[in-house]
Amino acid sequence: LIRINSQSGKGGIAWVLEQDFGIEVPKAMQPELSTFVQAYSESVGREISSEEVYTVFQNEFVSPEGPYELIGYWPRPDDADPTFIHGEVKVKVKGEENTVVADGNGPISAFVNAVRQVVEIDFSVDDYHEEAIGKGADAQAQAYVPLKLAGNGVIYGVGADSNIDQAAVRAIVAGLNRIAKQ
Repeated sequence: LIRINSQSGKGGIAWVLEQDFGIEVPKAMQPELSTFVQAYSESVGREISSEEVYTVFQNEFVSPEGPYELIGYWPRPDDADPTFIHGEVKVKVKGEENTVVADGNGPISAFVNAVRQVVEIDFSVDDYHEEAIGKGADAQAQAYVPLKLAGNGVIYGVGADSNIDQAAVRAIVAGLNRIAKQ
C-alpha cells in the first residue's frame, strides 16, 4: 500500500505510475513531477488515488495547455542519403496555423530545426528517453524529452503515439507549452 499525499516523495510517486500504469518516469524528471503531485494533494486536502497521480502526470507533462498545437509532422528521408531527413511541420502558434520545413540528421533534429522558426523559445534537445507502454504490436511509444533552455534550465515534455518519432515530437510540443506557462 502506497499512500500519496502532500508529503509523498518522488520515489513513491514514480513507483505508483510504474506499478499501476507501466510508466517509468526518468529519475531526472521525478522531482518536478513530485512537486505537481504534492501541490495537487495539498489543494484537495487529502491522500490521492493512483488515478489522480496519473491525471496530474497527463495534465502537466503530456497535454499541458499552451500556445502550441501540433497538427502534423512528416519526416522524409533524402533520396540520396536516407540518414538525412527533410521535415515538414504544421503547427498552430497562438491559434495561427504555420507550415515550416527544415532538414536534420534525423527526424527529431529536423523537427526541432523546423519548429524553431515559429516558436519564441531558445531551446535544444540533447537526448531523450523512450519506452513502450503495453505489449506486442499494439504497444504505444512514450517519449520523455528534456528541453534544455538557453538559461540552463531543463523542462520535460512527454508524448505518446504508436510511432516513436511522433511520440518524441509530441513531447517537444508539450515541453514548449510547459515553458510558455511559466
